[in-house]
Amino acid sequence: MAKKKFPDLLHPIGGCGFIQFWKLYFNNWPYTLYSLPSRLLSLMAVTFRVPTVFLEKIKHKNAINLQEVKDGPIFIIGHWRSGTTHLHNLLSQDDQFAFISFSRSLMPLDCLGKLRPARALMKIMMPKNRGMDKVAIGPDTPQEEEFALAALGSVSFLKCLYFPRNIEGYFNSSVLMECMSDEERKSLESAYLYLTKKMTYAHDGKTMLYKNPACTSRMTLLKEIFPNAKFVHIIRNPYEVFPSMMKLWGRMTPSFSWHRSASINYEEMTFAFYERVMKAHLKERQKIPNQDYHEVRFEDLDSNPMSVVNDIYRSLGIEVNKESMVKIGQYIEDQKKYQKNTHQLSDSIKKKLMERWRFALEHWNY
Repeated sequence: MAKKKFPDLLHPIGGCGFIQFWKLYFNNWPYTLYSLPSRLLSLMAVTFRVPTVFLEKIKHKNAINLQEVKDGPIFIIGHWRSGTTHLHNLLSQDDQFAFISFSRSLMPLDCLGKLRPARALMKIMMPKNRGMDKVAIGPDTPQEEEFALAALGSVSFLKCLYFPRNIEGYFNSSVLMECMSDEERKSLESAYLYLTKKMTYAHDGKTMLYKNPACTSRMTLLKEIFPNAKFVHIIRNPYEVFPSMMKLWGRMTPSFSWHRSASINYEEMTFAFYERVMKAHLKERQKIPNQDYHEVRFEDLDSNPMSVVNDIYRSLGIEVNKESMVKIGQYIEDQKKYQKNTHQLSDSIKKKLMERWRFALEHWNY
């Protein structure tokens, strides 16, 4: 884990509503002294945004409630560090889809206005890339909706990063949906429906293209909320996922955590979380119609991306637009300059991985 002490000043919790902020704050107390600057700035952000949140609700509430979700959403899923971001950025080049941007995902309650000071501040303060893999980010780049769900008050995997002292409970409820109360389930359903209607409204009725590793074992719930939902599951060699996941913990937890996390065994947690998520996904897969599910391998996406894109469209019955294919092709060309991280595993980790993740190695033939 990284030795960084101070969490980022620009914290996603600053995108919450005022009441939700205080619920989160007191439910996860106490905090480290190191997190005080981040907490104070988040409180300022939440407080200063109260008028814009209220005005946006008044102005757009009826239109959002009346918005229909006719097609999709299309969910890109897969265990963290399996290539979901790359696939999301790739398919987002197609203009028939809409995606939630970084700034809107962090501030879903007041994201429709033309004048958005918080977005301008974000553009100045946020890093130019994600750190653990150098993928470029900005206020308008595609982002996963899990940030928005956390800000809207539903259960969210990101609370594992914000409040790692309670990581096991948040993981079980948000990702595996174990021990999830009826109230929490309704909260997640309500948040997803509200967010999707709002983003569909903001993009003139386009089909939403989401990307969220936390949804890898949520498919049946999402099908209940969105009967027309479709899923693209991306898998990657577990020998690559493990070290990349360890790097994610080292980058994200120190940046977001308001708790001390030194006592957490992230190696063991990575082994356990992958095992539980992927086994849950295999069970969920049996309940999803074949025409609504397509699986791709990261290695195929890396070597022949256009072929993978064509397979996705054909399998899920998505209309092919020539202009969009040109844009996707240009994006693929631009990405040839990108250098992926390389990882090394010790013999002991390799042995443990073969034992703990044998089911995945055998099922996906790695």
